Amino acid sequence: MKTKIFKIKILLPLICLLTIIFLSNQVLADFIDEFNSPNLDKKVWELKTVGKASYKIEDGVLKIESPAVDSGAMLYHPRNLQDEDIIFEIKVNVSGLGDNISMGFIAALLEPQVNTEINNNIESTFYFVPANWYIKQDPVVIGEKPPNPPGMEGDYKKADWNIVEIDFSTSAGKITFYINGKEAGQVDRNKDVKERYFYLTPDPYTSHYTGEVEIDYIKISGPGSAALAVEPEGKIASIWGQIKGR
Repeated sequence: MKTKIFKIKILLPLICLLTIIFLSNQVLADFIDEFNSPNLDKKVWELKTVGKASYKIEDGVLKIESPAVDSGAMLYHPRNLQDEDIIFEIKVNVSGLGDNISMGFIAALLEPQVNTEINNNIESTFYFVPANWYIKQDPVVIGEKPPNPPGMEGDYKKADWNIVEIDFSTSAGKITFYINGKEAGQVDRNKDVKERYFYLTPDPYTSHYTGEVEIDYIKISGPGSAALAVEPEGKIASIWGQIKGR
């Protein structure tokens, strides 16, 4: 009897400790897709293509290509993020830039199409164009093309890798952009936006534009990444099984 009581006294603190570790991992764990599989993870990404657009994963790099004017490709994280605090970090090679490479937020999971429909759904977004980078803020009027805040533009590493970070904070009401470790600009979150999805594209239009983009990795972090952190549950079950067996 004393032995059983002693085991219970030992096990209870361990259970509490493991529960705390599990919960903290669920909240704080980063999700990193380094594209080591030949196929996109359908639980995390949705790719919409039109025409001759395509993708391939080779040597840990995701390449999305839109070679014709009537083609287009848009990569989505298909989860509404409007009420989340979440950070996306993207390492991209822009050497295949045609007209623009953009990444940020959009109001709907649209297929590539004519520019007016795409533009009227764009929310805060970071753009690479041949001359520079620039930022668009959330729309002032929902359903209308958003403006470019003055002064939010600059140089980037052309024909090379760049790291873009997009910090979306519902709690602070701000979206902050970084490029290669330096703050590029901060804009206000429009609280009237109802839907917000992360997207990345080398060419969202079927009316004009071509291009390609290479992605080395995408890291998702912050409290909003907890939904992607599924591994810790398996680890805690394994540890608990080992304790019970003693």
